[in-house]
Amino acid sequence: MKTILVTEPTGYIGGRLIPRLLAKGYAVRCLACHPERLLGRPWAGYLGKWGGE
Repeated sequence: MKTILVTEPTGYIGGRLIPRLLAKGYAVRCLACHPERLLGRPWAGYLGKWGGE
């Protein structure tokens, strides 16, 4: 299984890309300025999350 890093997962593209990557079997890691904004996403429990700028 390959691991993919997505920056700005709460943005328009990241929010649509992540579910597709997960559906294809990729492990997804995210780098977000405000990781708390991921909490409402249905796929948030499947991510590795890091906060940063």
